[in-house]
Amino acid sequence: MNKIILSIVTLMFSLILKAQLTSAAPYCTPVYPAPATYNMIQDFKIGSTVIQNFGSMGSYGTATTTFKYYNTTTLPTLVKGTGYSFTLDFFNVNDIEPIYFAVWIDYNNNNAFETSEIVMQNSSTTNAALPTMGGAITPVTKTITIPTTASVGVTRIRIMRASSDLNPYAPYSSTYSLTSCSSTNVGAYGCMYDFNVTISSSLSNNEIEKDIFKVYPNPVSSTLFIKESNNNLISKIKIYNQFGQEIKLVNTDFKNGINVSELSNGIYFAQISSENNSVNSIIKFIKI
Repeated sequence: MNKIILSIVTLMFSLILKAQLTSAAPYCTPVYPAPATYNMIQDFKIGSTVIQNFGSMGSYGTATTTFKYYNTTTLPTLVKGTGYSFTLDFFNVNDIEPIYFAVWIDYNNNNAFETSEIVMQNSSTTNAALPTMGGAITPVTKTITIPTTASVGVTRIRIMRASSDLNPYAPYSSTYSLTSCSSTNVGAYGCMYDFNVTISSSLSNNEIEKDIFKVYPNPVSSTLFIKESNNNLISKIKIYNQFGQEIKLVNTDFKNGINVSELSNGIYFAQISSENNSVNSIIKFIKI
């Protein structure tokens, strides 16, 4: 009986982790009025790797897709000063109005998407309107270089495809930029998706998690231990939640582990810094 109960609990926990969030908090949640939201993006890629397939194309008036926060999707760590190929594959939707798109990365990690943080959009990527009325469409690709001024740690990426929130029926404008939150125009519509992403300070950090620091047990219920190697003594550990918010700082007594019993169940990130700050590793763990 105990085994059956444990299996049910494990399954329920697994389903909870896989469920996509419909709230973007602490970021604004961009939801258009139903039935004005439906999926118009096929997939999102970094390099040749499909990060997320968004499913089948929606249809206006069905309200099959609103905002989704893919909080459990793992993206590659993005290193400051390094370029990455971002690709969006769109669907050729049967709309008459001009459709725009934009991708934001919250580089300064202030829980908001500023215009300066748009890394892809029509005017800077394709300089042309996306096809309407089922016209032919090709993938949109751009190399994104992570600025050296970006904050290190877990932050957020937002992808949006939508009509103009100023006037959905106006002719296409190559200088128009989407806003990252919901439109106040009753005729506007779109689809919007969020992801967590880790920004790192150096290229070597991509391999730090494998060899320098390890966290255990993982999943953890009460005490999280950090194992280090190569004499990289730990100076501090910051714990972030899945929204990129710092919720715990530990800078003493690492050998006795970190008490995480007060944390709610879910996904967290431990940012581990060495004494001379030459090593800065971010490792994901699960609290149960």
